[in-house]
Amino acid sequence: MADSDRRSGADLFIVDNGDADWKVCQYLQEWAGLSHQFDIATGYFEIGALLALDGKWQQVEKLRILMGDEVSKRTKAALMAGVEAAQRQLDSSIEREKQRNDFLTGADAIVDALRTRQIECKVYTKEKFHAKAYITHAKQAVVGSSALVGSSNFTYPGLTDNVELNVQIRREVGLLQEWYEKHWNEAHDVTEAILRTVERHTREYTPFEVYAKALHEYFRAGGSQGPDQWEATKSVMFKVLDQYQKDGYKNLIKIAAKYNGALLCDGVGLGKTFIGLMLIERLALHENRNVLLLVPKSGRDTVWKPEIARYLPQLSRGTFSSLEVFTHTDLTATSSEIADRLEAAKERAHVVIIDEAHNFRNIGTRGDFTADIHGEGPARGGKLIEGEGKVKPSRYRRLFDLIGDKPVYMLTATPVNNDLADLRHLIELFSRRKDDYFANHDIAIKNLRSYFNELKRKLDKATHHASAQITDPEEAKAVLGTDPLVSALVVQRSRGYVKEHQKIHGGRAVLFPEREPPKVAEYSLKGVYGKLLQQVEDAFDQKEPLFCLPMYQPINYLKKSVDKSDPLFAFTQGRQTQVVSLIRTGFLKRLESSIVAFEKSCQRLLIKLLAFYVKNAETPSEKKLFDVWTKTHKALVADVKEDHPELFTVGKEPTLLDDLEDDQDELLDEDLLDSIEKLDRKEYDVHTMLEETKADLDVVAMLLDELRGFKPKQDVKLQSLIKLLKSDPVLSKHKVMVFSEFADTAEYLREELIEASIAGVEAVDGSAAARDRVGIVKRFAPYYNRSDTAEASRAGGEIRVLISTDVLSEGLNLQDATRLINYDLHWNPVRLMQRIGRVDRRMNPEIEARLLADHPDQKPIRGTTCYWNFLPPDELNRLLSLYTRVTKKTLNISKTFGIEGKKLLRPEDDYDALKDFNAAYEQRTKTEELALEYERLLKDDPTLAARLDALPGRVFSGKAHPKPGTKAVFFCYQLPTRVAREPWGGPPDAPLFDGAIDGWSVEQGPVRWYLFDLATAQVQESADPATTAAVIRCAAEEPRRVSGQNKTLADARASVDKHIKDTYLRQTQAPVNAPKPVLKCWMELC
Repeated sequence: MADSDRRSGADLFIVDNGDADWKVCQYLQEWAGLSHQFDIATGYFEIGALLALDGKWQQVEKLRILMGDEVSKRTKAALMAGVEAAQRQLDSSIEREKQRNDFLTGADAIVDALRTRQIECKVYTKEKFHAKAYITHAKQAVVGSSALVGSSNFTYPGLTDNVELNVQIRREVGLLQEWYEKHWNEAHDVTEAILRTVERHTREYTPFEVYAKALHEYFRAGGSQGPDQWEATKSVMFKVLDQYQKDGYKNLIKIAAKYNGALLCDGVGLGKTFIGLMLIERLALHENRNVLLLVPKSGRDTVWKPEIARYLPQLSRGTFSSLEVFTHTDLTATSSEIADRLEAAKERAHVVIIDEAHNFRNIGTRGDFTADIHGEGPARGGKLIEGEGKVKPSRYRRLFDLIGDKPVYMLTATPVNNDLADLRHLIELFSRRKDDYFANHDIAIKNLRSYFNELKRKLDKATHHASAQITDPEEAKAVLGTDPLVSALVVQRSRGYVKEHQKIHGGRAVLFPEREPPKVAEYSLKGVYGKLLQQVEDAFDQKEPLFCLPMYQPINYLKKSVDKSDPLFAFTQGRQTQVVSLIRTGFLKRLESSIVAFEKSCQRLLIKLLAFYVKNAETPSEKKLFDVWTKTHKALVADVKEDHPELFTVGKEPTLLDDLEDDQDELLDEDLLDSIEKLDRKEYDVHTMLEETKADLDVVAMLLDELRGFKPKQDVKLQSLIKLLKSDPVLSKHKVMVFSEFADTAEYLREELIEASIAGVEAVDGSAAARDRVGIVKRFAPYYNRSDTAEASRAGGEIRVLISTDVLSEGLNLQDATRLINYDLHWNPVRLMQRIGRVDRRMNPEIEARLLADHPDQKPIRGTTCYWNFLPPDELNRLLSLYTRVTKKTLNISKTFGIEGKKLLRPEDDYDALKDFNAAYEQRTKTEELALEYERLLKDDPTLAARLDALPGRVFSGKAHPKPGTKAVFFCYQLPTRVAREPWGGPPDAPLFDGAIDGWSVEQGPVRWYLFDLATAQVQESADPATTAAVIRCAAEEPRRVSGQNKTLADARASVDKHIKDTYLRQTQAPVNAPKPVLKCWMELC
C-alpha cells in the first residue's frame, strides 16, 4: 500500500511504526492540531509518550487517559494497590525517560496540565485492562471523530519504536466512544496521584538534598542495614550487640557473599568476639551451616567456649554440633585424634571463622601433607638441595588446605604486622592465591601480587622509607585508609568512631579507660652485664656478627659448583640465611630481656655446637682440637650440665627452637631449623665448617665464663622491678600485668619476686596446659571472666602480679587489672599493642559495679590505665644499630594498618625509631568522620532517611563551588557487581536474589563519586570520599544555584558515563546484558 493510501482515502488505514516518518507519534501529532479532545485507552502509560508529542499535545483542550493497573486481584483491597501500581509504572517510565532527557524538558507543561486538569488520568481496576485506543475529537464538526485501535500503548516505544498493528476507525467511533465512557465512569481517578509522581521528578531540589542523598547512597551501598525478621525476632546475639557491632556484622556478611571472605579489623577491645558469636549464630543456627571456628589456644577455654555456652548453649552440647572449635596449634598437632577430627571437619564444614587471624600472615613451607600427619616420620630434615626427606606443611598451608572454597571470616585488630604482604596472605586464604581472583569483581584488580607491590611503592613514597619494614602512621593511613581493596574487604572502626557512634545512636555509652602517659623504668644494660656488654658488642662487630653458625647454613659450604641462578638454590640459601639472622636477632633480644634468658640461649647453643662438632669430626686433628677445647672448658660444660640436665636428656636433642618458641612476631617455622645430621664430606667443606664452629664455641664460652657466678642481686633491672612493685602506691597494692617476650625471663621474674616477698605472684607461658592457663586467668581477672574474688580464692588464691609471655597478649579480657609493665621491649609494635589491649579495653558497667562493691579501694584507679616500659636510654640507640647490623633491616616501629596506640614508650617519645605507633589512638579517619556526619544528620532529622529513600533517581541540584572561579559537576553512581547468592549470606545453594541479571546486580554494587572538571573536561575519581565531600558539602539552607546550561551538563554526564564504561565496566568485564550503572544524584558546582 502506498504511503498516500495509508494516510487517507483507503478503506483500511494502518499505522505500524514501520515508516521512519509515519509512526503513531506522527499520527497523533497531526490530529493534535485538529482536535479539541483526546480520549486514550492504554494498558500502560509513560510520560515519554507526552514528551514525544511535546509542542503538539498542548493544542488539545482535554486529554483523558484511561489506563490499566497490572494488579491481578479484583477486590476492594486491591484498589489502592492498583493505583500504586500505576504510579510505580509511571515513575519507572520517568526514570527511563531521564536517561534520554536529563532535565525532562517538556515535563513542566505536563505538570501544569495535570494541575488544571487539562490532562485527566484514571485507572480501571475492576478487571484486567489492556485496551489500546486513541479517539480524536476534531474541533470542526465536519471532520468529526476518528479512532486508532490496535496494539500501541501510550508509551514512547509504543508510539515510536515497537512494531505495532493499529488501524483507523471512522464509521463506528460512536460505539467505541460509548465503550470508553462506560469504562471511564467505572475507573478510579488518579490525576492527583499522577501529578504527585511527575512533580517528584520535576521539583527543584536543594543542594543539601543532593549532598545528603550522596551520603545516604555511599554509606548504605549494597542494601539496608536494618534487621531482617530472624534477627529482630529470634536471634539471641542481635539483641546483645550495639549498633556499630550490628553494622559490622551486616557488612561482613555482605562482603563474604560477594568475595567469599571478609576481615573484621576493629581496634583492640571493641568487641570483635561478640560479632563473631553473631556470625556463628546466624550461620550455624539460622542457615544450618556447619561452622569451623579457629581460635588461639589461650582464648579457647577462657573466652570462646564460655561465651558460646552462655549465649548459644545449644552449640556447646553433644557430639554432632554444627560448630566445631579448634585452636591454631591444632593445625600442626601430631596427635592422630586431632588430625582425624580436622580431616572430618574439612569435609563437613561449610564456613570457617578465624579469630586472631594475623597469626596466619606468614605462608611458610608447602611441605608434604603425608609427612608426620600422625606423629610418624621425620618432623624436619632432608637435604634441601636434593629435596630428600619430608617436611611438614606450615600452619598456614594446613589452613589453606582445610579452607578450600569455603567462605572465610577473619577477626584481627592487626592484619598487618610489619609488611603489607601480611594482609595479602590473609586475603589469599579465600582468593586461593589466584592473582586474578578480583579481576572481574567491582574492585577490578587484575593481579593481586602486583597490586600489593604498587601499594608498597606508594607507601614507601608517602613515608620516605624506601626499604623500611614498617611505615609512618599518618601518611600510611592516608594511603591505606582509602584503598579500594581494603575498603571492599575490611570492616574496621576506630575507638574514637565507636564512642561517637554510640552517642549519636543513643546506645549504651561505650566506656574505655583513660590512658595515662606511659612511665619509664630506666636501667642500664652496662649495669646488668658489666664488661660482658662490650664483649657482646665486639662480637657483633665481626664480619659475621656474633656467630658464624655454619651448621645452619651448609649451602654456603658446598664444594661442587652450583648454579646460583637456580630458583631452588636461591630459595634454600635465603631460608638458611634467614635462620641465622633469626638466631642472632634472638640473642640480641634476649640480651635486652634478662641476663637469665641470654645465659640460657648461650647454654643451648653451646650444646648444639658441641653436638654438631662431635657428629662431624673425623680427622685426628679435628678430634684432637675438640679434645683440647673440652678439657680447657671442662668446668664450664660441667656447670651447664649440672644447671640444665634437660639439655642432655636422651631423646631430647637440644634445639634453638626452644629459644624462639615465644617469638610470635617472627613465627619461625620448625622446618627452618634442621635437626643435626652428619654431612657428606664429598659435598660439603666440613673441615672449614668445624673450624668456624670451634670459633663460635670460643665466643659462647667467653660469654658464659663472664656470666658464671652471676647473682640476682647484681641484676639492676630486676632490682628496679622489685623496687617499683614495692614502692609505687598503685603497683604495691593493686593488680598488675608484667609482660616479657621470653619464658625464661618470665620464670626468672616469678622466682625472684616470690623470693623478694611480693605476694600473689604467678607466671604463665606457652608451655602451660590449657586448663592451668584458664585457671590462672580466672584467678587474676575473675570479674571480667564471669567469676569473683571468692571463687578465685577457693581456686588457689587471687593473683595480684601476673607475669606472662605473649601467650596472653591477645584475645583475653584481663581488665580487672589497670596497670601493665613491659619488662622487655617487644620489637614488634603490633604485639606491643596487643599487650596493652589486655587491660585497655571496653569496660562493662555491670562488672565494674560488682568489682567496686567487693573492692571499694579500687575506685580511684578504675577507669584509668597506665604502663611502665623498661628502657635502657643510654644503650637503646646501640641496640637498634645492632638490630640493623644483624637483620639488614631498618627498624621504624610505627603503623601500616590497623594498629592503634599513642605514646607507648615514654611521654616525650624522643626515640625516633620507636615513637611512631599511631599518634592518634582516639583519632578517627576522614571517612569515619564523614560517616559520623551522615549519622548526625539522620539523628537530627528522624524523617530524613525516609525522605532520601523517596527521592527519585538522578536527583539534580547546584550550588556555588567552594573555590571561586572553578566549575565542575558532581556525580553519584551505583555500579553493577557480580553476585553469587542472596545478600546476608544465604545457604550455599541459595538462588540469585531479585534484581540480579546473569549473576550481576546493581542493587548490591558499589557506590562511586565522580567530579567532572568543566574547564579541563577531565573526570576525577577519588578513592577518598572525604576529599570529594569537602567540595559538595553544604547545609540545609544552602541556596540552589544552577547555570541553566543544560546541554553542557548533559555532555558532562555523558562523559562520565563513558568514563565508567571505559574503566570500571571494562575492568570488571561486565557483560553487555548486565544492569547499567545508575546515576543516583548529581550537582552542578558553579
